[in-house]
Amino acid sequence: MYEEMTFDYIIALMMEDMPDGLDTSEGSLIYHACSKCAAQLEEAYLQLAAVYENIYPDTADLDHLVLFGQEKGIYIEEATAAVFKGKFNISIEIGSEFSGDDYDYIVTELIDDITHTYKLECEETGTDPNGWLGELTPLDDIDGLETAELVELIEPGSEEEDEESYRMRLLDSFEIKPFAGNRAYYIQEIGKIEGVGGVKVYRREGGTIPVYVISSTYERPDDDVIQRVQEAVDPLQNNGDGIGIAPIGHSVLINGVVEVKINLDMALIFDVGFAYEDLKSQIESAISEYFLLLRKDWIEKDNIVVRKAGVENAIFNIEGVQDVTEIKLNGLTSNITLDENVIPIQGDIICS
Repeated sequence: MYEEMTFDYIIALMMEDMPDGLDTSEGSLIYHACSKCAAQLEEAYLQLAAVYENIYPDTADLDHLVLFGQEKGIYIEEATAAVFKGKFNISIEIGSEFSGDDYDYIVTELIDDITHTYKLECEETGTDPNGWLGELTPLDDIDGLETAELVELIEPGSEEEDEESYRMRLLDSFEIKPFAGNRAYYIQEIGKIEGVGGVKVYRREGGTIPVYVISSTYERPDDDVIQRVQEAVDPLQNNGDGIGIAPIGHSVLINGVVEVKINLDMALIFDVGFAYEDLKSQIESAISEYFLLLRKDWIEKDNIVVRKAGVENAIFNIEGVQDVTEIKLNGLTSNITLDENVIPIQGDIICS
């Protein structure tokens, strides 16, 4: 807003206002006397510009954006820690700590005393710990402990919501006013629940309002997340009584998106000096990333379309791949349009 208010512009205005005949050249006494004031004014205008930008949520920095959100009850989603199932050969005290793969884990809850299975929470937030399962080492000696292992990811960790995603969520709240029972209200309130990455709400069917959710890692939510959302929205034992988020008279059923495997069959031509085994991990990673982008689009699409061209583009950008031909998706030579609320996950990959 004040881009023109630079030192040079301000000092020039000052010199123009000086009486005729007074030496206003650079280095003159009056120029030197005004230069410090001009520099301070330039700094003041920069600060005024920052204040002006932070008046509006579409240009505010993150700190001021969070303040806008607090006024509307819309908070930035904090990073969360992954929760795992751990299996041991003996009973373990709650609060015991273990390490594995450069991360530390703490035992938080007993799952089954007979099988000695427990919930463990990673002591570091974010998505990086999600992909590791394996043997654990106790941080303190535990008598009788012979085996300790993470065997299952129960609840994936998530990163803090990025600034622009939070900004768009906040700006969206100005367009539609959520109130108890409308679509925006359900999307807003369910979206706040830990482990939820997206929400779709549908018109009442046979007395029940169907709601579908996707996990914060854009996969099918595990049963614990679905149950937690159901309890928060409309507990089944008090269906329609208005005990949870849903207003009285609203019977809501929470569903997770359905995953379907997409198997790929294709012919690849490689540059000289490259072979499939050399690029296998890159090819699998590129295809996985393409499917992830499709899953992230679930919230915006009625039906996700898995396209041969999308697979081809993902692989073609890999150094060493010269051409991609004869792509088949689940044995079909055409694109695959998935049913509503079905998301694709990577299946088997066969390259010839």
